Amino acid sequence: MKGSIGRVVCAAAVVLLGAGMVTPAAAQQDEQVIPFSDPSRPGKVEVGLLNSGGITVRGENRRDVAVVIRSAASGRPVRPEPPAPAGLRRLTQTPGFEITEERNEIKIESSSFRQGIGALEIRVPLRTNLELSSVNGGTITVENVEGELEIGNVNGSVVLTNVAGSVVANSQNGGVTATLSRVMADKPMAFSSFNGKVDVTLPASIKANLKMRSDNGDIFTDFDVQLQQAPPVTRGRTNRGGTKVEVNRALYGTVNGGGPEIELRTFNGTIYLRKGQ
Repeated sequence: MKGSIGRVVCAAAVVLLGAGMVTPAAAQQDEQVIPFSDPSRPGKVEVGLLNSGGITVRGENRRDVAVVIRSAASGRPVRPEPPAPAGLRRLTQTPGFEITEERNEIKIESSSFRQGIGALEIRVPLRTNLELSSVNGGTITVENVEGELEIGNVNGSVVLTNVAGSVVANSQNGGVTATLSRVMADKPMAFSSFNGKVDVTLPASIKANLKMRSDNGDIFTDFDVQLQQAPPVTRGRTNRGGTKVEVNRALYGTVNGGGPEIELRTFNGTIYLRKGQ
């Protein structure tokens, strides 16, 4: 029913061994299918996890969203537990997650801050907007999805394959790799990492204004970038009336005459800007 809210609470099986290690048992999984309120228009999927075994989103020819949680029973360590009191044994709770759907937006959240929920796999319609974030977990992977994509990973990489639309992707401790087949003509994009490479492939015909900077790495491209002279030093005032001098080390340029801004930024890593088909 349009405007209805779907709520599902699930659990991923986690088995603890002795001093807080997961046994190498076969991974378990549980699949939930959630419809959009209005499948005739692109919906949005939002995921925010503190601990996970990675997030994978794949676009398919479908109208709903399938969510699969694979348990962390694959040897991944979890936080060590304190010893049980004398004469007692610990009954381990399995971490859960929650899915809600409202106004064509699906949100997936974990109800546990101590344990990871394992690897999360999501299958979505080909045209879906995504907002994905993870703090302590594996790689965030997106394949074959078109839409507005906002991806953030603190301790893990971001890998986007055959995506389209607009992208803002960031990793603090991991690389950012993205291959775009099509882009929105009027949308700026940004790809950044603090500790990791930034490797982006864009359509050969893209029109863009580029801003690229690596503090401790190189910049490589096979595009015909028309470099522009940027002001090397900018002088201004601070909020408290002081003097502020900023030395700009970024490279500025245009591709195919220029267009929306695309920023590629890393502190410790190399930038690769590649020409696609």
